Amino acid sequence: MLTNHHQDHCCPGFCDCIFPRCMEVTNYKGNILDLVKCRCGEADSGHRLDWLWQTTDSSDAQISGRDIIFHPTYSQGTAIVRGEKPLKAGKVHFWEMRIITALTGTDVMFGIGTENVNLEQFKFHFVSALGTNAQSWGFSYSGKIQHCGEQLPYGQKFSQGCLVGVYLDRCRGHLEFYLNRRALGVAYINIPTDPDVLIYPMVCSTAAKSVISLVSSTSQEVTLQLRAFQTLSKQPQKLEELRQMPGLKSILQSYWFLAPPVRYSQRAKENELDLGDEAVLCPSSKLRLGRKQKFTETDGANIDDDLYSNAHKITLRRSLDSGDEEHTASVHDMCDEYFHYLL
Repeated sequence: MLTNHHQDHCCPGFCDCIFPRCMEVTNYKGNILDLVKCRCGEADSGHRLDWLWQTTDSSDAQISGRDIIFHPTYSQGTAIVRGEKPLKAGKVHFWEMRIITALTGTDVMFGIGTENVNLEQFKFHFVSALGTNAQSWGFSYSGKIQHCGEQLPYGQKFSQGCLVGVYLDRCRGHLEFYLNRRALGVAYINIPTDPDVLIYPMVCSTAAKSVISLVSSTSQEVTLQLRAFQTLSKQPQKLEELRQMPGLKSILQSYWFLAPPVRYSQRAKENELDLGDEAVLCPSSKLRLGRKQKFTETDGANIDDDLYSNAHKITLRRSLDSGDEEHTASVHDMCDEYFHYLL
């Protein structure tokens, strides 16, 4: 689990591109997106966009294709925007969004929701809209996740210049978030797999002139090939061997989101955390259907039970350097259990 110091620290941007300052955004009379030239990471997905944002006249958000400008004049509540297409059951879905402006205010959230989510429910209220009930799941810029009104610690705080990714497995019912293309671990495992339940990608914001841009959106059928690559993607050495095989280039491009190329800004490199520190090791009771109480230190004894959710992010370097054979073996066992689970 992240320490308090790491939780309070805001994650650096994905790249070193220049983004507009708050006062520049506030005073600018034209299209805010004209102030941004960054296109970093867009080519990695082959510029694939399987869906865009749904336009509506009733929302306090200006939508143009992949771009959303929330509260373009001033904010008087929470605006919720959803994708134009439902995310079909039996498939895996991944989409990535770039945060153009600094995030402030009550909340800016990324996630999913069913067709029953009322997009205008909080039009005149400042709330953390995604995850307020059983119909949606959200990831806040504060680093917390929310479902059924229960907020839980999950990752770092993030803001302008970051890439937020969402991975939804509607075959297994898993939901996971990425920050600057680093997986944060499975957040929820109670996503409906029933094809009759329509689920949409969603974003909400209370901040005036906050801008979110869709970088990529892709949906893939769940096949043995996908599951095999999903397992291999947790083993960097094996994955690198696959990348050397010319015949697999198109397959790797289709599943690029399972092992996305990471590009760190200089500031991110200087403040890069050890993977072991960054891993989010949540107790099983916290992941499964959102237990109605906060995680406490006494729950730490159950952490090992749920390492499968992100055991692939645990670094073995510390154990190997320390020469602690017993600890190293236990970590290897946990990783083996994780890979067995994927198979």
